[in-house]
Amino acid sequence: MLAAVVLAGLSILLVQHRQATRSGEGTAAGPDSTDVAAVLAVLHRHADALIARDPRAWAADLDGSAAAAGFAGRQRQVFANLAQAPLDAWRYVLVAPVTDSSVLAPAAARLGGQVVIVHVELQYGLAKVDPAPTGKQLWLTSVRRGGGWKLAADDDAAAVGGASWRGPWDFGQLLARRGPHTLVLAHPAHRQDEAVFADLIETSLPVVTRVWGRNWNDQVAVLIPDTPQEFAAVTGDDADSHDLAAVAVADQVRPDGIVLGARIVVNPANLARLDAAGRRLVVTHELSHIASRAVTSDQMPTWLIEGMADYVGNLDSHLSVSAVAAELATDVRAGKEPPALPSDAAFTSGSGLPQAYEMSWLACRLIADRVGQDGLVRFYRVVAQAAGADPATAAAIGLRQVLHTDVAAFTAAWRSYLIGQLR
Repeated sequence: MLAAVVLAGLSILLVQHRQATRSGEGTAAGPDSTDVAAVLAVLHRHADALIARDPRAWAADLDGSAAAAGFAGRQRQVFANLAQAPLDAWRYVLVAPVTDSSVLAPAAARLGGQVVIVHVELQYGLAKVDPAPTGKQLWLTSVRRGGGWKLAADDDAAAVGGASWRGPWDFGQLLARRGPHTLVLAHPAHRQDEAVFADLIETSLPVVTRVWGRNWNDQVAVLIPDTPQEFAAVTGDDADSHDLAAVAVADQVRPDGIVLGARIVVNPANLARLDAAGRRLVVTHELSHIASRAVTSDQMPTWLIEGMADYVGNLDSHLSVSAVAAELATDVRAGKEPPALPSDAAFTSGSGLPQAYEMSWLACRLIADRVGQDGLVRFYRVVAQAAGADPATAAAIGLRQVLHTDVAAFTAAWRSYLIGQLR
């Protein structure tokens, strides 16, 4: 088990408020390094208390003043909410102390004492799921009380870009359900959904592994938020999620290919509206994103990223092409034939979103028909690698190397294939 504070970059300035309203205001010299080290020692102890499941030690680090009562109450609740979460790491790594007087002065006035505010990275790991701890950004305020320091707030820097991350434990008690390849974390309101979604993941895993092989972390964390606000917090996306059934997220891909913070976040109400085939498609699609994350470039064409995930999601579905691509089939039969592969912009929300996914699926299906499933995977990898150097030519490079064709010829073949399949 791991609980520590890493002192790194004490001299780095984190928050610089660049718009002074009066002469003499702006960035101050910042806290003394000795005070910062003392605060980090408190955070070290605080992390140890959580890993040791010691509620008294955890609460002992919290400021008892009325001004900090809300934060202290939330921190006690976080400790309780994490009781069932299988953590094997929880540590605070210093990024930099906050030096902005426009942040420090109000915090000191509110708390009635000297303050130190530090930007830290919370590094936490879920046992058997996370190959290494993932990191999330927090801005924590400590106040001097007597001869020591107490934790007092986590929102003093929010107005200048220092908004602390909220984890699922900030939104209520977590229930954990462990399966052979799954860890499902949900709140009590979704207790019954844990087994349903765990089973969906377990039955989809062999399909994904058949395509991507075994060189990926098939221990999968599934989060079930209670509210749109929690969904946005844990996915890092404030976009409207009312139409989403599930989404795959990851925090980072290390140079060695290890994916950190991989999660599937489900919207249970929307997933429940789908039939069995629809739920299976969604879950397998998102699992494919997890499996391919280490080899995926964010610069490659969206049609390939999403089309590949839909290709995997539709394997073994036994549905007809027209049933899978129902919206696109309606368009084609009405004479609305797509002139080109969908652009990245086509995947933003809009009336043509289903067709964009269906066109992409058929493009990947055509590639697999021509060069086999392994050839499709090789095409994906070639395009991903090429996109790092030049996104504009990445697809052309993949088509040339794997299918021995060019974009114009492939597009013409895809249009013919699509029309033939759907008319």
